[in-house]
Amino acid sequence: MEPEVLQGVLEESGIQVDMKNLQNPTEEFMIYLITEYLSRYHLDVNQIANPTLEQLECLSSPDSPWEVIKVINLFSALSSFCNEIFLVDLCLTDIISPGPKRARRQIKILFNFFAYFKNKMVEHETSFRELDNRQREIDDMIENKSLSIAKIGATIDERESKIEYKQMLQKEIENLQKHIENNNKKKQELENQVGEIMTRHQDKHKHFTDLKAKAVQLHKITVELQSKIVKSPEEYASRSSELKKVIEMKKEERQELNDSIQKKKLQIKINESAQELVKDLKDKFQINSKDTYKQLKEATENLKFAEKKLNTLSHDIQRWSSIEKQNSTDHSTDNDYESHKQLLFELDNQLLDKERECNSQKEMLERVKLEFNEKKSILEHELSNIKATENDGNKKLKEFENYFRKKILEEMDLRKQIMEKVFGSNHEKL
Repeated sequence: MEPEVLQGVLEESGIQVDMKNLQNPTEEFMIYLITEYLSRYHLDVNQIANPTLEQLECLSSPDSPWEVIKVINLFSALSSFCNEIFLVDLCLTDIISPGPKRARRQIKILFNFFAYFKNKMVEHETSFRELDNRQREIDDMIENKSLSIAKIGATIDERESKIEYKQMLQKEIENLQKHIENNNKKKQELENQVGEIMTRHQDKHKHFTDLKAKAVQLHKITVELQSKIVKSPEEYASRSSELKKVIEMKKEERQELNDSIQKKKLQIKINESAQELVKDLKDKFQINSKDTYKQLKEATENLKFAEKKLNTLSHDIQRWSSIEKQNSTDHSTDNDYESHKQLLFELDNQLLDKERECNSQKEMLERVKLEFNEKKSILEHELSNIKATENDGNKKLKEFENYFRKKILEEMDLRKQIMEKVFGSNHEKL
């Protein structure tokens, strides 16, 4: 490349050089260009030029060639660039004693790459800026995440402290409940004692009232007896006779009372037997309710049949009664009248027997029907209780299901809030 063209390339890169140095480059000029080239990449040239620890150990005296070490270090730094841009023939002698053409060719390659790098940097400046912004966002997200984790830890600690406080309150509540239960027991015992005292007091008061009434009654009897005191033998004899009559009457009344008591005892035994019979019938009814209902139906049908037959007999009796009246009006004396009369008498007896039988069956049917209705009402009552219990159980089950569902939703919301606090929208961007 001609020196004039190369000078323009260097000026575009912001480096002012003398044409004479481009025509005949020296070591100082090459070191100057290398220093300016590396600084264009924001590298610390002074740090690069300083000797390393190994180089310092190799230096034997203060008069060692520092400039040579500087040139070697600059060459090493520049070689890394040359390897990347395929400038592989760069040697240390190109810096120490550069040839004009070779030096201009190498300078051209280096600064053409710098111009390419500069253009690419301009093209990708927006991308680099976005990367920087993205890096800042990531740093902010990490910081926010750390803050969220710290907040969650504080929330967990606060919740644990609240749980401990809740457990402490629960224990206090349990102690208070036990204390209240003990007080209620003592209160119940005191109320029972007060009730017993009031009962004894009422009994004493009632006993006192009874004694007072007896005293009043005895006073009345005493007054009456005093008025009845006999004051002469005739009155005494008359009074004695009256008392004997009264005694006889009392004996008769006592005998009647004993008879009545015996009858009552007999009636009690009969009632007990009847109760046992009713109990047996009740047990049989409970065991064979279907058979009882069937018997009830058959008894009803028999009763209807008996009533129908009774109506037929009644109709026959009325018919024969009308015949009897007609025959007695006509003063008939033939044998038919006697036979009709005998038949009427028999039909009348049959009617009475059927009526008694029907009444007995009807009473028994009414009793069975009444017992059946009672058992039916008891069964319906039990069924209603079972249904009410079932409805209450379903209601409780529904309440538990709603409570359980509510707790699950609360737990899901809490987990969602924790995830949002830990990661949030920044987690989605990542």
